Amino acid sequence: MKYADLISFNPIESIIQLTSANDVDKEAELVRSYVMSDDMADKLKNNMLSQLRLDEVVDNKGVLLVGNYGTGKSHLMSLISAVAHDSSYLNSVQNKQFSADAACIAGKFEVLRIEIGAVQMSLRNIILNKVQQDFKDRGLSFSFPDERDIITNKEVLLNMMEIFASKYADRGYLIVVDEFLDYLGGRKEQEVKLDLGFMRELGEIIKSSRLRVIFGVQEKLFDNPNFAFVSQTLNRVKDRFEQVIIRKEDTAYVVSERILKKTPEQKALIREHLQKFCSLYSNMSERMEEYVDLFPIHPSYIDVFNKIYIIENRHILKNISEIIRRIINEEVTSDAPGIISFDTYWGFIKENLALRTDANIKEVVDKSEMLEDIVTRAFPKKLYKSLAIQIINALSVHRLTTGDISIRAGLTAENLRDDLCLYLKGMPDQSSDTLQSIIQITLKDIMTTVSGQFIEHNAENGQYYLDLKKDIDYDEKIMQRAAVMDDDRLNNYFYDVVYYCLEWDAKEHVTNFKIYEHTLNWASHSIFRRGYLFLGTPENRPTAQPPEDYYIYFLPPFGNESYTDEHKADEVFFTFKQSEEFKNNLRLYAAALMMKELAEEKNKGAYNSKADGFKKKLTRYLSENKNTCFEVTYKGEKKQLLEVMKGQYKASNPFKETMDLVSSICLDGWFSEKYPLYPHFKTQITLKNMAETLRAGFDRYAGRKSQQANALLESFGLLEGDKITVANSKYAQYYIKELNKLPAGAVINFSDIYEETFEGYVDKQFKLSYAIMPIVFLSLVYSGNAVIALKNGSSITASDLDNIPKTSVVDIYEFKYISKPKDVQLAELIHLFEILELPTGLINNPAQREAGLEQLLAKTKDIVNLAVKAASRLNGDFELWGEPLIAEHIASKYIESGKRVLDMFSNFATRFNTVAKLPNFTYTKEQIDQIAEDIQNVKIVLEYDTFKSEGSADVTYIMSIETMNLGNTMKDEIETAKDSFRQIRDDIPEEMSGDDAAADVKDVLSKVKAHYIDIYFEEHSKKRLGVADGKRKGEIISSAKLANLKRLKTLSIFSAAKIDVLEKDLAGLKICYELTPDMLKTTHFCTKCNFLMGESEVPVKGKLDTIEDRIDALTDEWTTTLYNTLSDPILEAQMKYLSSQQRTVIDTFIKTKVLPEKVDTFFVEAVNTLLEGFEPVSIPADELIDKLDALGPCDIATFKNRMNDVLSAYTKGKDAEKLRIVVKR
Repeated sequence: MKYADLISFNPIESIIQLTSANDVDKEAELVRSYVMSDDMADKLKNNMLSQLRLDEVVDNKGVLLVGNYGTGKSHLMSLISAVAHDSSYLNSVQNKQFSADAACIAGKFEVLRIEIGAVQMSLRNIILNKVQQDFKDRGLSFSFPDERDIITNKEVLLNMMEIFASKYADRGYLIVVDEFLDYLGGRKEQEVKLDLGFMRELGEIIKSSRLRVIFGVQEKLFDNPNFAFVSQTLNRVKDRFEQVIIRKEDTAYVVSERILKKTPEQKALIREHLQKFCSLYSNMSERMEEYVDLFPIHPSYIDVFNKIYIIENRHILKNISEIIRRIINEEVTSDAPGIISFDTYWGFIKENLALRTDANIKEVVDKSEMLEDIVTRAFPKKLYKSLAIQIINALSVHRLTTGDISIRAGLTAENLRDDLCLYLKGMPDQSSDTLQSIIQITLKDIMTTVSGQFIEHNAENGQYYLDLKKDIDYDEKIMQRAAVMDDDRLNNYFYDVVYYCLEWDAKEHVTNFKIYEHTLNWASHSIFRRGYLFLGTPENRPTAQPPEDYYIYFLPPFGNESYTDEHKADEVFFTFKQSEEFKNNLRLYAAALMMKELAEEKNKGAYNSKADGFKKKLTRYLSENKNTCFEVTYKGEKKQLLEVMKGQYKASNPFKETMDLVSSICLDGWFSEKYPLYPHFKTQITLKNMAETLRAGFDRYAGRKSQQANALLESFGLLEGDKITVANSKYAQYYIKELNKLPAGAVINFSDIYEETFEGYVDKQFKLSYAIMPIVFLSLVYSGNAVIALKNGSSITASDLDNIPKTSVVDIYEFKYISKPKDVQLAELIHLFEILELPTGLINNPAQREAGLEQLLAKTKDIVNLAVKAASRLNGDFELWGEPLIAEHIASKYIESGKRVLDMFSNFATRFNTVAKLPNFTYTKEQIDQIAEDIQNVKIVLEYDTFKSEGSADVTYIMSIETMNLGNTMKDEIETAKDSFRQIRDDIPEEMSGDDAAADVKDVLSKVKAHYIDIYFEEHSKKRLGVADGKRKGEIISSAKLANLKRLKTLSIFSAAKIDVLEKDLAGLKICYELTPDMLKTTHFCTKCNFLMGESEVPVKGKLDTIEDRIDALTDEWTTTLYNTLSDPILEAQMKYLSSQQRTVIDTFIKTKVLPEKVDTFFVEAVNTLLEGFEPVSIPADELIDKLDALGPCDIATFKNRMNDVLSAYTKGKDAEKLRIVVKR
């Protein structure tokens, strides 16, 4: 199979110039040949056509069409301008969506196309000179003043359009300008400013005239760093121009639909070919259709091609056409992917000698050729040599995509594997890991072969790249320095590595002392404590001020430095256990850094890179061996880290988390001893999330519920279920008692509650920070037990809690005092507020009761709406999977609940619309408890409604396959899934989440669906011919053998039924090769061929072989029959009636006993003519069998006699010599 068999190659030979569209024939061809995706059509509709149209003028702007060289930019501008001038071209546009959209501009413009060359003339004079000539050709007189004689060009342009309108009153004037960026790039700074100024004026008059302009540019103009010197001018232009960008996806569409067009059969063959290699490349399976559409071009080719920033006129479509031309007749073998990627482009760069005038390109080419020459001569593994050359070519191309050819950026082994589809024949197994291992070996051998010259490996990110300046053996110099490194100097470098492993950016707490502020999780209480981490010994502890809760030390491992462990409860020591490997790498790391300081500036980067490589090894060693290379000492007892962590150990924990965990476990008892009354927080509080968590907790009192806020309140015993309560909080109860002790008018001041410590303000009773305590005090306000007075003169009362999110946390932290509210009463209303989750303080306090009533009425209105919706669902078709979502007796209960909710709350706003009417509130506590249950039932119904809405699609799919005969296993799976569905459905009242229930059902049914898809896909492949067998079926249908039989069946001596049955069987073998598993995720059958499970179709495997055998057998049978008939002596006299040509074909057949290679009409007519000497007697086979059945049991003589009677009935009156009996089915 060749590439030519897999693609319909349509090369793009020439570079399109915009002005070529001025020729009518060329213009028509440009319109017909432009390929456009639907995405591109949408983009043009929204960003270009909307600006060009004349019928809807709303601040119209000019258009900048941005597209790299060779991406079809000039072709697209030719298309747009052609359609704008002549609406008849709409019928020739390939993309029908764009054809419909472009009707708004079609045939409504006169067009002027301009290509700007390398000229010194200003943009103003170029365009106005072209307009002047165009107007002259149209019989219009227009001249423009010298630019030195005018203040603004707008009047000139408006005058130009007035002259145009004198002849074309109902049409627009479209000016299309190409190669604009090349022109600007050759202009001086002041000239560019003037050109852009004229461009802006063009854009500004568009909205007030019938002038429209399109500029074609190679790169984005407004973001182009080459024009940063005129950024302010560009910003003014940007306001008057809309950018339309041809993306790489648009280019890929043109490549796949124009150059590499494929039929469905070709795509199926490519897909079948590439699937064998999916296991090798990490993204091929997911992007299979993209690989198929672009085959044999790799998708990354286009992306990389467009990034090669320094090569101009790199026409990608023409380049791909040239690549395909070179390989079109090559074989696509089954033992390689056959994909072409961007490494191929290196050959084109080397062939183009003109490119070497660019110093950057020349340097890359020269160094790449040196590498290629060395590898060609000296590469150690001959089998891998071609792979090595391919990698060097890819790295060379990539070097030209990075903007700066000296930047440390390249490709990883995985990038090279996937983006080049690298492949080596004869690999031990077809796995991506094996292939990547081969590539890594090849890369290592390349670097060894070239002695590290010009190619570098960034160990941090695994990237390989060309380093064009690398020609010094840095490794040897580092090793020489390391050999004289003494142990005492290594500690500082050890601490450098440890600091790096900690992955933080902490600064030294005291200059020149490796002491750092640190926070540690108090695991048993889920909050952090503050302390210090020392890269050194405890002799420096007095330097760390103010005192904190703990001190962690990483002791120096090298030299003879000593320390004293006083077995303090707040100190933890880590001791490093040395290894020779680590020490050697540490010496090299230290030596590399020292050499960096001594080196010339140009070589510092190389030594720094080496140091980074050693540092990575060291940090990897510490990270991977952290549990065994350190020991911990606490209160004089030394232990292994794993011994301390026990069940809390996680291999995935990074270095710092492991050290922090060990420290936290050691210090947990000390923290509990120091802070015995601290709450056990239900949500983890860290230094980073503390402010956010406390803010969420404060806002919870304003009704802003969140899991985080609930957990924080629960930590203080302030939640019962989902309701805020102070009854179970020892913290709240303590301060309620303190408030109750106060005489009338007295308050508790801020200073009465807090004392100042090194941690800031903490409350005297519980030792909690003043940032945390407002959680408790706001609960007192919520429950009506307190009012908080702020320093700014305002207060926080129950009616003000909605304003908490707007209140500064500092005002909340640093309040003035707390005091008791007034007037607490109305137990039933308070209970109602509790069940409706409203602040009870609002109804408790008479001064706040009006605000409370307002919230109550709003809440009841919402509940009424919920009840109405629930009733609507219960009274309708509330089923799923053919069963009621809610059992009838439970649904009746829920209906009654909804009625009671509506009875109580539907006219609530009328009955209790003022505080004065609240005495009419006569509901008992028991009635309120009942209504609470009823509200819950209403919510349950709505959760079922959500469940039905979210789960319907998955359930409907399984219902579609439920009645199919899919085997007992599948039947059991569906039944089990249905049981799970019922259980999940019936658990909704307890779980109260229809979304979660629907998600659970989806999880259950997805397994059934996946199994069904496997079964269906397998059955489909059994009952349908694939692409190869489909082609074979077509060959059988059009074969000479079958054609011969079809012509022979017209002869009276043959039974036509046999060939008819054979043709019917052949026609019944259906073809389908487009089905993919993804298609079955949304519909349970193949929409391409409509195959349904359970259909009576037989498996197609081997059927073509059988049919071919039947054709051969029937051919042999009919050949024998025809020979026996034509060689009958009675026909000899009949031969004289044949022409000489007829006698010849009959004699040849009788002599050879072989049918002609092609049985034609002439042969059949000759046989028919000869058979006229016979008198055929046709006996239907079924009729003959019936007569034989009627004979009954008889001996041989009787049977013969009766059989003669049967035959006599058919042959009576016939010439026995000439008649021939033919039994036909």
